[in-house]
Amino acid sequence: MIERKVLRVRDVVRLLSDRIRAIAELRDVWIEGEVSSASSSPQGHVYFALKDAELSLQCMLSAERAANVAVLPRTGQRVVAHGALDVFGYRSVYQLLVDDVIPAGLGEAYARLEALRRRLQAEGLFDAARKRPLPRAVRRIGVVTSPAGAAWRDIQTVVARRDPRIEIVLAPAQVQGAGAADSVIAALTGLALLRGLDAIVVARGGGAPEELAAFNDEGVVRAVTRASVPVVSGVGHESDTTLVDFAADLRAPTPSVAAELLVPDARAGIVALDRAMRRVAQRAEESARRRRALVVSARRVLDRRAPRALVAGLRRRTDEAGARLDRAMSRLLTGRRGAVTSASRRLEALSPFNVVARGYAIVEDADGHVRTNARTFQPGDPARVRLRDGRLVTRVEDVE
Repeated sequence: MIERKVLRVRDVVRLLSDRIRAIAELRDVWIEGEVSSASSSPQGHVYFALKDAELSLQCMLSAERAANVAVLPRTGQRVVAHGALDVFGYRSVYQLLVDDVIPAGLGEAYARLEALRRRLQAEGLFDAARKRPLPRAVRRIGVVTSPAGAAWRDIQTVVARRDPRIEIVLAPAQVQGAGAADSVIAALTGLALLRGLDAIVVARGGGAPEELAAFNDEGVVRAVTRASVPVVSGVGHESDTTLVDFAADLRAPTPSVAAELLVPDARAGIVALDRAMRRVAQRAEESARRRRALVVSARRVLDRRAPRALVAGLRRRTDEAGARLDRAMSRLLTGRRGAVTSASRRLEALSPFNVVARGYAIVEDADGHVRTNARTFQPGDPARVRLRDGRLVTRVEDVE
């Protein structure tokens, strides 16, 4: 009698699963299809099927992965899913364990970018724990951008308006095209050699995805994370997102906002200090009123309860104590008011508007941007000169 080798169902399923997992091409595969029967579990896992004209493939996207994919699959949507093929033991069906989903048609460039993002994220380069807070008071800022771009002009304008005492160090860089990534890395490396920098801004204006490619370069991302001072990214417009935004300590939607985040408005600081000092003086006055009320109340109690002679002595001491309190509070309030006045005068002396009052001038181009370099003008260019009592509208005759 011939012996038959009888396998259990679980043995067959395990054998199939092992064979599928052993095929390298099926452990790292991109599959395009139309999403059908998409649903999610209470735990946040997403279940769906990818189908074409004839066949379908079951897919599972875990809750952890779903938080990081480009798009969540919806029924009727055409997508490209990445993952590893496996056999689901309970039903013995093939399924794709999905780790990424992108809209169909974005191409391999997007897939490569997402793969790089996942790898850098797995290394911890984007972790919130490594983000550094911005300094509360900056005196010297390094800027990596093109000297000919609008981003550089916008940053200069914001800093000049909010606090012209702050020094800006430009590390010129090519921000798009061939060689842009190496140029940005070189600029960041150069700033690392400078002492006294409080923060760095990496900036450029908006553009198409291919124009922002330098800021998705792995070398640029790693250079940002190596910076010894906090880095603020101001790349593109608010809707643009690059890998540098994930690596920076803080992302700003535009170059102008990046400058505003680093440079507080000096005038606002003066107003805030004045309000704080007024609150101190008000609280001191309220404390004095409460103490006077306690003295008056104590006098009345003594008048009602103590013998006449004792009352007279206590009243005399109470009067003396009240007089001393009045003098002390008067000195305190006078000192506090003097401190408020002195602080306000010192801060007002540092106001950027007093720079003009002392005989200097602020030169702007026709668009209102502050110009600090004569070489940015050409003969015949219109210009405006801000003086203490008004503005002059003029035209450049020559640049020396």
